[in-house]
Amino acid sequence: MVEVASRLYPSTAPAQPLERLCLKHRLIEQGAPGNPYVYASYIMSANGAIAIPTASGKWARPRTLSDSRDLQFLYELLIQADCFITSGSYLRDLHHGELGDILQLAHLDQFPYLHKYREENHSTPFPNVLAISRSLDFPIPPAVADRTRLLVPSDTPNEKIEVYSQQGVQVVLSNEPESVSCASIMQQLQDMGARTAYLLCGPRLSGPLMQDGHVRRLYLSWLHRLHGAHPTLTAGSYLSSEEPLNMQLGELYQMEVQANLPGLWIGYFEL
Repeated sequence: MVEVASRLYPSTAPAQPLERLCLKHRLIEQGAPGNPYVYASYIMSANGAIAIPTASGKWARPRTLSDSRDLQFLYELLIQADCFITSGSYLRDLHHGELGDILQLAHLDQFPYLHKYREENHSTPFPNVLAISRSLDFPIPPAVADRTRLLVPSDTPNEKIEVYSQQGVQVVLSNEPESVSCASIMQQLQDMGARTAYLLCGPRLSGPLMQDGHVRRLYLSWLHRLHGAHPTLTAGSYLSSEEPLNMQLGELYQMEVQANLPGLWIGYFEL
């Protein structure tokens, strides 16, 4: 079955295939080495949930906040990245089997046309990884070690750094003790020559990058389903309540209505 989407904004138009909907945005042409284009995407419920609490007390995205129609949309965004920006929390959860392995684009074979796109537009089969961490208490998947760079506070103990260096992982000290600034993250993206960078993280990391003006585009998928207690994209104190972020709607699509499935909107905002 060919999934189709009807455009609601900027003007209504005939339904079009979901395939290549995001590739048409040509994100790699928005950035350049030394001036990376940073973007993010989230799927959320109609009332803004991006995760729910688990029995262990952690927050995780449940199956009820997943949708097969969103997967193709997501992978068209992932495949356009020169680099993933992620966190120690993500790598820790990945090791415990609590997340799908997006770093390896685990579902890419479902979309053969994306292999060709990657070959024609990027020099590497998979995006590099820039992981931000203060604790260094997680393993790096061996399959991604040679394309992973860890950015850590300047006061990180040498013995911790050595553990990762022996695995072939490059560890870089930021300019700040105890934390890593947004400026240090952006500097590393420039040093890596990334044209595009996708945020693979939660609001603790994405919030400050948005607040400081480094995230240029935010893709959202709204699943027309209500959830109870939850964190939202702006959970915690990661975005300023006194200086809210203004956004401009770029495009908005409605997925074709299907029996027994909630409605789904997909679109993006310029920040």
